[in-house]
Parts: sequence; C-alpha cells; structure tokens
Amino acid sequence: MTRSATPVMSLSPNLDFLRAIAVILVYFFHLFITTGPRLPDFLAQFGVILFFVHSSLVLMFSLQRIDLRGQKLFATFYLRRLFRIYPLSIVCVSTIILFQLPRAPWWPWSQPDVSTILANLLLYTEFAYKPVVTSVLWSLPYEVAMYAVLPFCYLAGKAYGMRGILALWGFAVVAGLIQPYISWRLGLAQFAPCFIAGVACYFMGYGVRRRPLPFWGWPLILFAAAGMEAVGTYYEYEQVSRWVLCLMISLTAPFFAELNRPMLNKGTELIARYSYGIYLTHLHAQWAALVLLKDQPAAVRYSVLVVLSIGLPVALYHVVEAPMIRLGARLAASLPTTTAPVIRPAASEPPLPAPAEAAQYNKVPQSPRPRVGQASASRTAKTASASAR
Repeated sequence: MTRSATPVMSLSPNLDFLRAIAVILVYFFHLFITTGPRLPDFLAQFGVILFFVHSSLVLMFSLQRIDLRGQKLFATFYLRRLFRIYPLSIVCVSTIILFQLPRAPWWPWSQPDVSTILANLLLYTEFAYKPVVTSVLWSLPYEVAMYAVLPFCYLAGKAYGMRGILALWGFAVVAGLIQPYISWRLGLAQFAPCFIAGVACYFMGYGVRRRPLPFWGWPLILFAAAGMEAVGTYYEYEQVSRWVLCLMISLTAPFFAELNRPMLNKGTELIARYSYGIYLTHLHAQWAALVLLKDQPAAVRYSVLVVLSIGLPVALYHVVEAPMIRLGARLAASLPTTTAPVIRPAASEPPLPAPAEAAQYNKVPQSPRPRVGQASASRTAKTASASAR
C-alpha cells in the first residue's frame, strides 16, 4: 500500500508497550549477570532489536510531520536527532570518564585514550574499533548511522510504496549476508534489515489501517519473535532469525488493537518516556547498589537499586533530555521552509480510512488531506509558506 498523509500518529500505547518490553529485557538481563544466574544472551539482543524496529517506525512519523509542514526534510530531521541522541549520551560518557566508573558492574575500569574518548562522545566506536566506556553504548553508533539513511527510506516509500520498501529490505538482507566477507567495519549491514522492517511497518499502515485483531495477539507475536531469536541463536543463525522476526513484527503490528488498560497504559508510557535514560544509566545504578554496597544488608542494596534505577533516568530526562529536545525543536523550527517534493507513488491506491480509535492519538484533527506525494497545487503553494513549529 501507499501511505496516506493522514492521520499523523503522535502516541500509541502499543508502541509504548514495545519500547517498555525492550528496555525491561535489557535491564533484567544485566541485573541477573550482576546478581549471579545469567539469563540467555538472546534476551538482551532481542531487546535491542526491538529498540531498532521501534525507533525507525517512530521516526517515519517524525519525517511525515516534517514533510507535511513544508520544512526542509533532511536538515530538520538531522538537527532534531542531533539534540535527541547526543546530549544525554555525552553527559553519561563524560561522567563515566570523569569519575572512572566501570564499564559494567562485572567489568573493571580501564583508562581510555583520547581517540577512544572521542569515539564514545561522538558515537562512532563500532566503526573505529574502539572499546565503549559503558557496555550499552555499542548500539548507539548503529542508531546514529541509520538516522542518516532513514530520510532516504521515507522518500523511497513515498515514491514506490510498500513494494519498494520490501525490495529495500531484501537488498539489505543480501548486503548483510555478504558483509562479513567484505569488511567488519560495515557491521551496520547486520542491523539494517531490522531498521528497514520498522519503515515497512509505517508504510504497511500503522495507525491508519483498520485493526481487526485484539491486543492480546500483539504480546503473542512478540513472544513468538523471541522464540525465533532463541532458535536462531541455538542453531547459529542469529542474524537471519533477527531479520525475519523484525519483519514479522512489523508486518503484523498494524493489525492489532491498541492496548486499552489504563494502569498498564500509564506504566508502559512512563517506562517508554524514560527508556533512553534507563538504558544509559541502569548498569551504573546496579553497580552502585549491588557492588559498591555489597557488604550492606539486602534491604539497603535493593532499596538503593530501586531509587537509582528510577531517580537517575527521571532526573536526567527533566534536566538534560527534555530541554535539549525542546532546543532542537526550536532550532529546527527556525530553519527556512521549503515546498515539499511531489513524488508520485508507483500504484494508484485509495488511502486507507483512519479508524475511530486512531483519532485520540492524532494531533492534527483536520479534514483528510491528499495522499503524500499527490498534493494538489493549492496545497503545495500553501506548504511553501507554512511556518514550522
């Protein structure tokens, strides 16, 4: 299908649920390493893969909003991503280096050289073969690298629809298969199909397609995907299983009704909101509580663990993360606007109707607009002079 221009999703309980599951898996995998019995390695990897799918899907909506406002697509997107990902990461890396904190609770401190410090601050460790100063930082260079590609994926989806995105996913799979025989510095190819699967979910109609399946099927799909990850790991086909499970999640996600349990909705929303801070700080919260205070009673250690695991990400979100996101949005809004490019889809398909349940997540409740890439001349003229937020 070709993605309709309306509505623009701004909130989805199912996506909050997905992100919450991802960060919980990573948190408890590391907690069990710290406390003794180790969980299977595939659980942490599965959590990170869910982050990749979630990020690329959510960023497609971000690109759609930029496009509909007539802002410069690439400049606006890159500027906002810069202020979203780097400030909190720089604060955490700087704190670790300044106070010589260990890479993980089970990993002693080692003094990095200047090139390693720069690679960690600028998030290119995986491409420069530099060690990370905190174990969870390995995934961020891949996120940053994919940010450079996602606007092109968005434009490809506008031009060629779902078939084009599936062809792009297939090309990424082929690249991932041959990459180990070319250069290990091209490790991004191993995760590109996971990110592109999230793009496919967007163009499959997430948020606008009719959802005939009940919510409980969504956790079952995730459970089945985790099983695929486990089987793939056991038979040493980890990467292929990840590519396939990401596509399975992405192609089925648009069909499940949104989670509608107020308590659970609120809980997953809060975890999702602070997930970036949880991801970056949880190792050192566990280290401080369970290693530094190892001689203290269990009640003291686990009370400190709860306080730090919640307090650090919440504090950093309100002091660093949220202000920097707002600053990035303001700077992006100051960029000159431009007329959105007219890219006609390959197939002439009617736009999907927006179900009633999607209305509550829509911040632009205007009358339906023309399909993206088929804007009328009057709308094109208006977007050229529209002011950016």
